[in-house]
Amino acid sequence: MDTTPNPAPVQNDSERIYNLLRRDIISGELPASLKLKVIPIRERYDFGTAPVREALARLAGEGFVVQQSQRGFRVRDMSAEDVQDLGRMRVWLECQGVEASLKNGGDEWESNLVAAYHKLSLAEKRQGDDRDDDDLEERNRVFHDALVSASNSPWLLELRAQVYAHHERYRFLSRRHSFGKRDTPAEHAKIYEAAIARDVKETCAQISRHIELTTVQAVEALANI
Repeated sequence: MDTTPNPAPVQNDSERIYNLLRRDIISGELPASLKLKVIPIRERYDFGTAPVREALARLAGEGFVVQQSQRGFRVRDMSAEDVQDLGRMRVWLECQGVEASLKNGGDEWESNLVAAYHKLSLAEKRQGDDRDDDDLEERNRVFHDALVSASNSPWLLELRAQVYAHHERYRFLSRRHSFGKRDTPAEHAKIYEAAIARDVKETCAQISRHIELTTVQAVEALANI
């Protein structure tokens, strides 16, 4: 049997510039309300005009970018009302997904969750080194994805992923303008312990608190920038 791993799919220019722009919008490298003109973007990222336009149209369809009639594109605005609404939607979707996963998840789901939490914990112990920020964010996403992965609802997972990505913009903002002490590793530990115990009510309560704290921090950050 051939055990050679399958090569990673090759991305075309449109896909590559889309991923770069999406990453930089979520991280705040391209800030809210910034005008996104094709020529400066083409020069900054070294891509052709057609892939840039395709990427901007795709990001507009996902709500990260706003297309203005006859005026091009700009990065979606950020506001207290927006993050509060996103936070409520994320809590609802995460709790729905967790409830189904805790009931449906078998040994494979549980082992994936254990592995995801272990990797997240290791990254959190290294937190403070800027080189590890991207790794921490990826492991955080994988952990939260693992919690809901046995929900058996493709639509719920798709909607949740979209809301998660938009809420992630605010998480980056709250991290850059942090006010007060927050023990995020302890929050993740409580979520994990409740999930492994298959305690739906407690897992949802801890997830809700975790998301709401991010929302509160983001609102504070918005008021101080």
